[in-house]
Parts: sequence; C-alpha cells; structure tokens
Amino acid sequence: MKVTRVTKVYRPMRKVGNLLKDIFRPKESKHFWIRVCEVAETKKEKKAHIKMISDLLKNRIKVYENN
Repeated sequence: MKVTRVTKVYRPMRKVGNLLKDIFRPKESKHFWIRVCEVAETKKEKKAHIKMISDLLKNRIKVYENN
C-alpha cells in the first residue's frame, strides 16, 4: 500500500475518534476506560493496586458463552 501524508494523519485520528466515542458514549461502546494510579510507594501498595484492577476487570467484563 502506498503511504502518503494523508494516510499518516488519517489513521491516528481514527483511533482518537474511537477513544472519544468510548469515553463520551459508553452505552454504545464495547470498550471501557479506567484511570489508574501508576505510582506506588511500596510493593504492598503495588500489589493492592493490581488486585483492585483485576477485581474491577472481573466484575466489568461479561462473557457470553455459546458452547
């Protein structure tokens, strides 16, 4: 595929558009965003953050089993 200046700008803007749709219209989206603190003072605090994030993901993600 020939890469031009237009495609170099267009593709990242499409990703930004998808991000904005996910944030401002969460009912229509199949994705969700969380804000996470990326600094921890101790390893114990780091493990607590990881556990909190994994619990959030377990509760938020729905699995539709068709088998």
